[in-house]
Amino acid sequence: FKVRAVTRNASSDKAKALQAKGAEVVTASLDDPSTLGPALQDAHGVFVLTNYWEHMDQEREIKQGKAIADAAKAAGVLHVVFSGLENVQKIAGFPCPHFDAKGQIEEYMTSIELPVTFVRYSSFYENYISSLKPQKQKDGTYVLGVPMEGAAMDIVSAADMGPAVRTIFKNRAQWIRKAVGFSGDRITIQQTADILSKHLAPKVFKASDMTAEAFAQLRFPGADDLGNMFKFYRLHNPDRSVELTRQLHPAAKSFDTWVAENKEVLQKSLD
Repeated sequence: FKVRAVTRNASSDKAKALQAKGAEVVTASLDDPSTLGPALQDAHGVFVLTNYWEHMDQEREIKQGKAIADAAKAAGVLHVVFSGLENVQKIAGFPCPHFDAKGQIEEYMTSIELPVTFVRYSSFYENYISSLKPQKQKDGTYVLGVPMEGAAMDIVSAADMGPAVRTIFKNRAQWIRKAVGFSGDRITIQQTADILSKHLAPKVFKASDMTAEAFAQLRFPGADDLGNMFKFYRLHNPDRSVELTRQLHPAAKSFDTWVAENKEVLQKSLD
């Protein structure tokens, strides 16, 4: 495949870096449907990602997703791969806006008979360097503030997802109109902590005893949304598959392997 990168700002450093690697860079915006048709012209496949967290506006994200779906349909795109998620409100009866928006976009894409594969990501290993960075306690230990209440959670390396999606694009007939749940490992938060303790000794890590309901009450934007996400993970066990992920990308790393290979960056994030 030749690669076309779609960006709102073709003069950005990231856009220029892609261009230097041989990608065609074009300008378009999900908020301006008139720009999407030209961006998709003559494309065989399109990878679509909508970003709830940019505006934290569920209806805006749904509108964006429908716009790109309509544009892909009109352009005759043969294969759309959409980064989707489950409609938690419909499945579980409680809201989780950053899931629900993508779930409704999935439903719309299906309703217009778009030739689409849905890929559903787990929480990323890389989050433990950023948004889920372990918090140092007064006794010197580190707590993983992920409120799974003893249940196992699927996690995966973001860096392993590109090769998996590439396999889907290269095998259109096998994956069209299917949903794929990505996972590199399925472990409890205490098992996660034990792996970090093993590789980052003498630092010691442990799981938080916080509940999802308590997490949802934390005072930062989106805490209620994320709390309900962890509740959904625990109660409804969404379909993610280590086996299927490794079928698509045999080199997909376990959490243990990823930590062993990223000790320095993990140490740096904690110091």
